[in-house]
Amino acid sequence: MATRTRYRLDRVEVAPLGSRPAAWTFAGEAVRGTEHTYVVMDRNLAGKNSWEFLVRVPQDPKGRVEVRPRTAPAHKAWEELTDRSLTFSPATRGPARGRWYAQVALADPSGERSRTVVRHAERDLLPHWFKELGGRMRRKETVKLTKGTDSEALVVLVPAGDHTDMIRLFFATKVWILKEAIELPARE
Repeated sequence: MATRTRYRLDRVEVAPLGSRPAAWTFAGEAVRGTEHTYVVMDRNLAGKNSWEFLVRVPQDPKGRVEVRPRTAPAHKAWEELTDRSLTFSPATRGPARGRWYAQVALADPSGERSRTVVRHAERDLLPHWFKELGGRMRRKETVKLTKGTDSEALVVLVPAGDHTDMIRLFFATKVWILKEAIELPARE
């Protein structure tokens, strides 16, 4: 998949601004925990590259960590990103135990839906910057038991507590996808 910019995850620089106790809602449920704030510079881009991110860590060790931009540069493609998040859950199976995972859910540049969940069989259709994540990609059923229909979903593992990796994965699945208007081929 050709893109105008040669994006690299290590060019996303993340610096902490602080943390505080906080309360928020997730899926209609009240959550308490710690909200960490980060300033982020995307050095892949020459301009419009300064962001501020929130990483919300619940008190419940089984709860989901939520990553979302607090502020985004003024760019039409990114207007709604402050309303979007990427969530991470603890992996509970096999060698993945002790790490956290997020589904590879790409932002939808067409605006028809909020995201497109990528299946494991579709990993070769992803843009070039996902290649450096290849060793950490798994089928969801190998990292956590699933009762739903998402066992074939593609997930990426990150070390527990690695907020930098979590923020970089947000760029890979949302920011750059929208900037380049990348859509996967239609499913049958």
